[in-house]
Amino acid sequence: MNINRTPPKRLAVMIKLQQLMQGIIPSEGYPFDMSESVVRNHSLLGADTTDFPPILAIIEAPRADFAFFAGEDNSHRVDKWTIMIQGIVADDRTDNTFDDAYYLCQAVEQRLLRLSAVKPGSGSPLYPDDHLLGGMITSVEIAPPVIRPPEAQVSQHAFFYLPIRLGIASEIGK
Repeated sequence: MNINRTPPKRLAVMIKLQQLMQGIIPSEGYPFDMSESVVRNHSLLGADTTDFPPILAIIEAPRADFAFFAGEDNSHRVDKWTIMIQGIVADDRTDNTFDDAYYLCQAVEQRLLRLSAVKPGSGSPLYPDDHLLGGMITSVEIAPPVIRPPEAQVSQHAFFYLPIRLGIASEIGK
């Protein structure tokens, strides 16, 4: 594989999202250090999963959304691309065994707000480097999360899913 190649746009977006989530660290005010605990295109769930929590994974949703084609020759399109952020946390073995899943999910949502946050009054990006992933995406929508306790054959740890939908305008094949 030639590592000097420019990554395809969707892969570049996944890499930027991974870097954004790695910014969930205590010095930024978060209760977790995710600097080395974020993977992409790797599911955290299933009977054979051996990842050690807390950990985040960024994966594509199993089904594609519909695209809107543009241009005279339909060579451009505007996609709505659904990404799933999965998170697992260690169980604390109390009656509130998966409270940390709520806290980690909240940290992920707070970090994702950097994609769309603007300065009051001016409308300019509050976090220019992160705003719309530096212009790689056209929009972001954050869906409600699903937070679950450990489940046999799914995960031995509490976990959550957080769907996000990204707008991507691109030339087909680029």
